[in-house]
Amino acid sequence: MTPATLTFCIPALSDLNQVRETLFHVEQSDLAFPNIYLLRHKYNTRIAIHDGVLYRHFSGNGRLQGYAFPVGHIKDINQALFHVEQHAELTGTPLLFTLLTEENARVLHERYGDKISFIDDAGNADYLYLREHLVQLPGTAFHKKRNQIARFERNFPNWNFATLTDENMADALTIARAWVSGQEPSANHDHELRAIENALKLRKELCIIGGLLYVENHPAALSLASYITPTVADIHYEKCAPEYRDAYPLINREMARQLDCALINREEDLNIPGLRQAKLSWKPHRILHKLTAIVTLC
Repeated sequence: MTPATLTFCIPALSDLNQVRETLFHVEQSDLAFPNIYLLRHKYNTRIAIHDGVLYRHFSGNGRLQGYAFPVGHIKDINQALFHVEQHAELTGTPLLFTLLTEENARVLHERYGDKISFIDDAGNADYLYLREHLVQLPGTAFHKKRNQIARFERNFPNWNFATLTDENMADALTIARAWVSGQEPSANHDHELRAIENALKLRKELCIIGGLLYVENHPAALSLASYITPTVADIHYEKCAPEYRDAYPLINREMARQLDCALINREEDLNIPGLRQAKLSWKPHRILHKLTAIVTLC
């Protein structure tokens, strides 16, 4: 039997540069390296890089199952998909695909025809915003956001925004822990807190940018981001301490001002109605829809 071409491994910090070299003209938050690394245990993520192409497989909780679409310097997409098929066959892994864009789905349908079936995955859709809109909040579409910020500034006139540094790392942790203390106890919230703690601890290694909002010198809100590509940034975490929960519009605007990009990805809504409503209220430039798929070759 022909040996498997792909060798999947747990993502490591040392993979950052090699992964980033495969990313160009992509916008998906799941391709931001901090997400690949920080969520590697939650989704049992494995990656393989072969001939300049990034392959991923997930077998964690029910939200992510299967192979991601190959990305990178792909000379022949059919050859890249053959490598996936070969790995699935040799390892007895179901040929499932996840986190597919509509373009990915089109390519797969051309290859597999009636052997593939698709399911809409609305909860994993990415919300993409024009940075200039989040900074300027122009026109009537953002009237409510401007009012929310103005109201917060009236209630808390002595606020300031600071870039995340080694010196204010403890304040960032204070905000994250205060946020989780104000949530209903859950394994997901605990996992998110651990991910934030690791993101802060490894911010330099992961090339994470951060910002903190202070109210009268009290740490009030936190935002952590990174660049997926030079033109697309991803907001990984945005948290407010419970007593400053109305600071979200302000920390959103101030963090956008710190980023040098055209588009900001504010990630998915996980099919949570309140989160979906919040993301829509910021008037996304585009929603990057996702699908899952199953292939039956025999």
